Amino acid sequence: MAHQLKSRSSSASGRWLDADASGRRPVAVAILSADPVVRGRFEQLAHDDLTVTVLGSVGHSVDLLTSAGASAIDVAVTDNPTHEELEQWKELPKRPPLLVLLSGSDWKDARLAVDAGAAGVLDRSAPLEQIVSAITAAAHGLIVLPPEYLAGLMEPAAPVAEQFEHNGSEEVRLTPRELEVLAAMADGASNKVIARRLDMSFSTAKFHVASILTKLDADSRTEAVMKGAQLGLVML
Repeated sequence: MAHQLKSRSSSASGRWLDADASGRRPVAVAILSADPVVRGRFEQLAHDDLTVTVLGSVGHSVDLLTSAGASAIDVAVTDNPTHEELEQWKELPKRPPLLVLLSGSDWKDARLAVDAGAAGVLDRSAPLEQIVSAITAAAHGLIVLPPEYLAGLMEPAAPVAEQFEHNGSEEVRLTPRELEVLAAMADGASNKVIARRLDMSFSTAKFHVASILTKLDADSRTEAVMKGAQLGLVML
């Protein structure tokens, strides 16, 4: 069951609204996890660590996305988000820094999180001390990536950036998700089919198609696919 996010009052938390002797207040965190054990770990954290306070936790993305614009939230933490949830997060006009917790060390999942604007990626089994450090770093505008993710992210991926001649030399950058959408476009898939195939909302699929057309300076889906093929971004 989802727990609605709500700010704790000073009487309820006893501390989070008050700055310490150095003038600093705890980092206010919102948690998104379908796992009640994970939510419980963070709620316990509010009692054990003075550097963070948990404003609340939710079990469904809609609740966090609705609350993410709240000015009281310093950092949002999401546990094993789906691709669609990451895409929804990326489309928010105003959002706090996001820390993503993943199962395992698959750098491809980490890349999707970073492409969605995540300020940090950690294994969900990481010690709470590491998670707290990552939360604090994200609140101060830093990016946190453990070596197991960073090594993969630094490897050259399937061509995400290529040179394209158009009024001089312009660099075309398609994200990994946009490359997947472009491949579906090459198969003749409509936005509705793309959304179903890639497990995203219709509006997200439409957004990606529009972005691809803009980046490739194409007037139609067919032209975008042809230009993508010329750049080696998609196979026909």
